[in-house]
Amino acid sequence: MGERAAALADQFEQTLGELIATVEGCSEEQWRAMCGAEGWTVAATAQHVGAQFPLERQYISAAAEGRPLPDLTWDDINGTNERRAGEQASCSKDEVLASLRDGGREMAAYVRGLSDEQLDRTGALPLAGGAQVSTQQLIEGGVLIDHARGHLASIRAAG
Repeated sequence: MGERAAALADQFEQTLGELIATVEGCSEEQWRAMCGAEGWTVAATAQHVGAQFPLERQYISAAAEGRPLPDLTWDDINGTNERRAGEQASCSKDEVLASLRDGGREMAAYVRGLSDEQLDRTGALPLAGGAQVSTQQLIEGGVLIDHARGHLASIRAAG
């Protein structure tokens, strides 16, 4: 574990901790409120963050290991997200909190274990027109930390 990986894992854990605290503090009315940016309930939006950890890990680990990044389109991802949001519109806080805690713990441990060399490796991101992105950029940017921060902001605005 390097210092950079530890710092990234700490940033992720801080953001995730804020999300978990926000979810824990939601009233039933807030839990059913709609998030403007997503058009999903707070429940579905919070559930989405935890449900994305496996896909986010696919992107991050592919870059870290020098493998091609998943060749998914925005239509693929958005279709899955919309379907899941409809299915999870009224999921329970307990389910969401368990997903965030368990998946978040696994993601943080994975990130914490990356070397500086792995953080510097790049891959072509099909979602960005094949632009080269580093593992660190995937972790910091829209794939992990900023992804959670964006949805956290929407959840807070809805409540």
